[in-house]
Amino acid sequence: MKSGLSILRSLSRKYKLIILSSIDLITAFACWIIFGPPFTAYIASNFEISMLSMISQNIYNFAIPTILTFIYFINSGFYRSSIRYSESRDLILRSLVGAFIFGITWGVVYALEYEIVRNKFVFATIIKSIFLSYVFYAFLQISRDAARIILNSSKKNNKSKRKPILIYGAGSAGNELYQSIKHNSSLNIIGFFDNSKALSGAEINSIKIYGKKKHLDQLSKKYPGLEIYLAIPSLSVAERRSIISSLEKYKVAVRTIPQLHEIVADQEKMVEMQDLSIDDILPRNTVKNSSVSFYGLNLMITGAGGSIGSEIVKQAILGNPKKIVLFEISELNLYSIQSEIESILNANDSFNVEIVNVLGDVKDKSRLKEIINNHDIDYIYHAAAYKHVPIVEYHENISEGLKNNIFGTKVLCEVAAESNVKKVVVISTDKAVRPTNIMGASKRVAEMVVQSIDSDNSNTKYCIVRFGNVINSSGSVIPLFRKQIAQGGPVTITHKKVTRYFMTISEASSLVIQAGEFANGGDVFILDMGDQVKIYELAKKLIYLSGRNISYEGNTEGIEIKEIGLRPGEKLFEELLISGDKLTTANSKIFRSVEKYPAKDTLTNLLNDLYNASLSNDVIRIRDILKENVEGFQEVTYE
Repeated sequence: MKSGLSILRSLSRKYKLIILSSIDLITAFACWIIFGPPFTAYIASNFEISMLSMISQNIYNFAIPTILTFIYFINSGFYRSSIRYSESRDLILRSLVGAFIFGITWGVVYALEYEIVRNKFVFATIIKSIFLSYVFYAFLQISRDAARIILNSSKKNNKSKRKPILIYGAGSAGNELYQSIKHNSSLNIIGFFDNSKALSGAEINSIKIYGKKKHLDQLSKKYPGLEIYLAIPSLSVAERRSIISSLEKYKVAVRTIPQLHEIVADQEKMVEMQDLSIDDILPRNTVKNSSVSFYGLNLMITGAGGSIGSEIVKQAILGNPKKIVLFEISELNLYSIQSEIESILNANDSFNVEIVNVLGDVKDKSRLKEIINNHDIDYIYHAAAYKHVPIVEYHENISEGLKNNIFGTKVLCEVAAESNVKKVVVISTDKAVRPTNIMGASKRVAEMVVQSIDSDNSNTKYCIVRFGNVINSSGSVIPLFRKQIAQGGPVTITHKKVTRYFMTISEASSLVIQAGEFANGGDVFILDMGDQVKIYELAKKLIYLSGRNISYEGNTEGIEIKEIGLRPGEKLFEELLISGDKLTTANSKIFRSVEKYPAKDTLTNLLNDLYNASLSNDVIRIRDILKENVEGFQEVTYE
C-alpha cells in the first residue's frame, strides 16, 4: 500500500494547489481565532458589549479580509507554481502583499465597525493589524516550506547518483530556472556558466559561476553525464546556434528554455526545458512565416493530410479564406487534419473559415470536377504525391507512382482549366532534377505536364514550387535519428558522403504560399534552402548534443553510426536547378527558373507510352521511356 506521503506526491498539480489554498484558508482562520477574540474582548470591555454578541455580529471581520486576500492571490498568479517557487523573490513578495492585505483589512473593518478613531483605539488597532500581517505571512511561509518538503521529497540520493546540471546563463532566466529545479532530488546543480567576465567567479545562491571555456572542459570530464541547460531566452537564432556549436566538442547533453518571443506569449514556458530544435543545429537562417491574404477566396488542398498539405492548410487559415476544401485519399489522414483544424478554429474566434472534408483520388476526373465546381474553387494547392523513393522504386509500385504523380497531376490541371480555377500551385521536389529514381522522374514529367497545360490556357495560372527535404516530415531522418539515439543506437545512415538540403515544414509551406502569389503562368519556383548538410555530420551532432559519444573500434560504450548502403535510386547529393540561372523575385528566399519542356506532340506521345506501359506494369519499358525523355535521368547502381 502507498504511504500518505506517496499519495500526496502522486497527486496532480491541480489537487496539490487545492490542498495549499485550503491550508491558507485554515491559516487565515487560525490567525483570526488567535487575534480576534482577545482584541474583541478588549473592545467589548470598553464598549460594554457582550462577547457573544460581537462574535455573532462580526463574522464578516474574518470573511471580508479573507475574500479580498484570496482574490489577490488568485489574480496575481500566487497559486500557479507556489510549491516550486516558494523561495523566489516574486512569490515572497506576493506572500507579503497578501498578508498585508489580510491584516490591514482586518484592522479597517474593526475601525469602521466600532468607530476606533473616535474612541481613541487607533494605535492599538494599527499594532494589532501589523502584527496579524506578520504572523499570517510567517504561517504562509511555514506552510509553503512544509508543502515543498512533503510533496517534492523523495528517497535520498547520493550526489553521485544525481544528474549533474550546469546552467548556461547567470541572468534572471538562469536564476529562475535554478529556483525551479533546485529541489529536484534527481538533479545536482554544479554551477552556472556565463560569458560575462564580470560574473566569472561570483556566486548565485552559493552556487559558483564559471566563465572560461576551460571550465567547461574540466566540468565535462569531472562530471560524467553532464547536461547543460541553456537559459538565455533573448539570444538570436544565430547566437544560440553559435553557443550550441561550441558545446558540441564537450560531448554533453544540451537542453534549452524557450526563446523570448515564446516566453512573452506564455510566462509559464520560462522554466520549460526543451530538446534542441533542428534550427539550433543546422547552419542556415530560419525563414519567417509571412501571411498571404485569401479573404473571400475558396481554396482546395490536395493531399491535405500529408506533411506539406496539412501545414499549407494551417497557414492558409491565417489568410482568412472563405472556404478550404481538404481533399485527401486517406481517411485516416483526413480525420487527423480535420481534428487539428477544428482545434485551431475553436481556439480562435477571429477565423471564420468553412472547412469541407472530402475523400477523393486526384486521378478521378469526374469526382474532381464535381468538387471544384460545387465549391467554386479559386486556388488549388496540389500536394498529393507518392514521394518515398524506396517505396515507389519497388517494381510492384512503379506503375502506381506514375499514375498518381503524373496522370493525377494531369487530370487535376485539366479540370482546373475547365472549371476556370484562378490559380494552381503544384508541389515538386529536388529529386526531379536529373533524377536517379522513378519517383524523381515521375515528378519531372509532372512538371512538364503542368507547363504544357499552362501554355494552352489563359484563364488559369499554373506554377511549380521545387524544394528539398523538409524536417520531421514522414520519412525524415531527424525523428529517426532521435529515436535511435534514445534507444542507444545504432544510428543508421546510407552513406557517409550523402548530403541533403533541409527546411522545416512550416518554412517550406509558407514559401509555397508566397511563391503562388508571384505566379504569372508556367513558372518554376525554387526555394533557397541554404547549404547542403552531410547526413553523417548531422548524426554526429545529434549524438554529441544528446550527451553521448560515438563508438569506434575498441570502444563500444558510445553510439554506433552504421552505414547500411544507399537505397535503390538514392543520390549522394541533390540539386534544385536543371539549367540556366536563378532569377530573383520579391522574396529573397524564392527564385524563378526558366525550364524547357517538350513540344505538345512529343509530350502527348510520352504520356501515351507511359500510360500503356503502366497498364501492364512493364517496368523495363517504363524505365526505358523515362531515360529517353527525362533530361539527366540515369538510374544508379551500387556495389
